[in-house]
Amino acid sequence: MSTRVKSSSSFRCEPPSRFMTPRRLSALLLPWLFAAPPALAQDEDAPRQPPPAAQEEGPRLELEGLEDPAGPGPAAGTDTPGTGPQDVFIDRLQPTSTLSQRAAAILDRTTLGGYAEHDFLWADGSSTFRNHRYVLFVYSHISERISTATEIEFEFAGSPLKRDGVLQAGEVLLEFSVVDLKLTEWMTFRAGVILVPVGAYNLRHDAPAQELAERPIAYTTVVPTTWFESGAGFLGGFDLGRDWRLSYEAYAINGLDARILDDQGFRAARGSHLEDNNNDKALTARVSVSPFLGLEAAVSGYTGEYDLEGRRASMLNADVFWRVGALDLTGEVVRAFIDPGFVQGFPEGSPSNTRQRVPTGMFGFYAQANYRFRIEPFFRWLPDEWHDGHFTASLRYEEKDTDTEFVTVGDVARLTLGLNFRPLPPYVIKTSLYWEKSGGDGLKPHLWTDDFWSQGHLAGIASVAYLF
Repeated sequence: MSTRVKSSSSFRCEPPSRFMTPRRLSALLLPWLFAAPPALAQDEDAPRQPPPAAQEEGPRLELEGLEDPAGPGPAAGTDTPGTGPQDVFIDRLQPTSTLSQRAAAILDRTTLGGYAEHDFLWADGSSTFRNHRYVLFVYSHISERISTATEIEFEFAGSPLKRDGVLQAGEVLLEFSVVDLKLTEWMTFRAGVILVPVGAYNLRHDAPAQELAERPIAYTTVVPTTWFESGAGFLGGFDLGRDWRLSYEAYAINGLDARILDDQGFRAARGSHLEDNNNDKALTARVSVSPFLGLEAAVSGYTGEYDLEGRRASMLNADVFWRVGALDLTGEVVRAFIDPGFVQGFPEGSPSNTRQRVPTGMFGFYAQANYRFRIEPFFRWLPDEWHDGHFTASLRYEEKDTDTEFVTVGDVARLTLGLNFRPLPPYVIKTSLYWEKSGGDGLKPHLWTDDFWSQGHLAGIASVAYLF
């Protein structure tokens, strides 16, 4: 499971492609976390090298109580059929290969990692610890041009989940699971459970990469992060000359259903991996351009029918990221357009057929600034391995409107101030306070209105996030 690296000159500000090992994920995250990013990225074109032990004897796995008929393995330099990378796929299927041979071949080409996030929340006089998420990554090279990656998330420790004193089913989600076929240097075919490429945040939502503990409110509702659907399509990128780089993703997916609701937005309408609620396939794409290192701008969109009557939901998103020294400026804006309809179209007797009115429009945005800094006397007292750490101060303003026709509780404005400490790139302690007001009183909430300050409320969150 060795990794080859290339120099930081190859890094540019573009989304993770998600055919990643945890090391590659670290490589993609670290440049975003430091002012002068030393990007480490896995070189997919370079051949994978076996670990030192495998170079001497070939990959082996000793299983207790199982004797390996294949013996101690070939001597160094011996060419033995069925043990090279090109034979791994065949070797896994051969009935004559031993369990230890097949397991060793898999282990030599598969990497396991992930991340986790634990929170402490307080608001309105109450507080709680929350085991928010534990996410496992599995990545494997099937061949030099074919790879597979999977992400499994346990929300609130999985099942059973106790809420309001009642035990119920928790969440264990196959949030991402794809197989990639590299056709050319600029095009890869992808199929499976895909992250919908509407906006940058849905593609880069992993907690250790974020400076604030809470996700943007418009990007958990209008864009229902984490938004994933079953489908297939293409992704890639190519140079446009000089320092310019263009990247793209485009897919056909199952799409949303009719459970489109005020306040929740599209969150309850995310599709099923078992079936599509109509014969229409939604289309989604994102195109980004990076004119130089540290700047990226992108547009993305989605369109698809949400019921059996052909009613359509569409959205358009724009996002930007700009690094200026120790300062990062980032933001997104999204607008959704929805044909008038009702929450219906599910099998007869389903409780989902509520006949609620579907909102005809949604809107949301956030603008965020992150500033990295160090307090040198503080770091001199820390262990040596933390001497390159830093603090980050963050400020974010955001709004969401999940029904543009009316002012309701789905209209929310929030201002967040955060401070975090990152002793090492994969580990971060975050704290933040936010002031929030909703439109439940019939008044549209905005930062610049008096009622935002007089009728809003204060809440806080602290969290620990780490990559492993």
